[in-house]
Amino acid sequence: MARLLFTSRYFDSLADPLDSTAKAKLDQLLGKGTLFMKQSHSNQVAVVTDHSSIPEADGMVTNNKGIALAVRIADCLPVLMYSDHAVAAVHVGRKGLLNKVAVNAVVAMKKFGSSPITAVVGPHICGNCYEVDAQMYEEIVKDHPATGGKMNYLNLFAGLKAQLPEITFTNLGLCTKENRDYFSYRSGDLAGRQVGAISL
Repeated sequence: MARLLFTSRYFDSLADPLDSTAKAKLDQLLGKGTLFMKQSHSNQVAVVTDHSSIPEADGMVTNNKGIALAVRIADCLPVLMYSDHAVAAVHVGRKGLLNKVAVNAVVAMKKFGSSPITAVVGPHICGNCYEVDAQMYEEIVKDHPATGGKMNYLNLFAGLKAQLPEITFTNLGLCTKENRDYFSYRSGDLAGRQVGAISL
């Protein structure tokens, strides 16, 4: 059975460079060492087996019960996926939706025999708050119609759910811009980051 959690600003920031005290507190909560990744809005998904290196990726997958995976966010979607055989932590922003990083994570999980796969999406900017310019809105909604809603506002969660119809999603419904319990880049928190973390 997978174990997962999402932190808030009251846990302390877990931005890079990582504060060792905050990480130790997270490790204690999860009961094991937490692995972070160097995120860059890519489509790279790393399959990890130990804590020996920090992958340059926007998704991690493991079947090792001794590792917890963490994804940093401050408006993007922290997507935690699990099955009986593997878990994944994925960073899905606008670029991540377009480059299908979550799709790549599902492919990696299925190589471990993961089916069915369940996902929980933690605090992120909601479709009523994520405003983009008109040209970007039109381009993205053209290819990902589920992201459309209020004019020039993107619903990334709806787009992700449409992109992976075989996955059972739970959205916690917490908007980082509306709820000041969470760091929000759009609200001026340029450095602070909360995380979603998961382990088998």
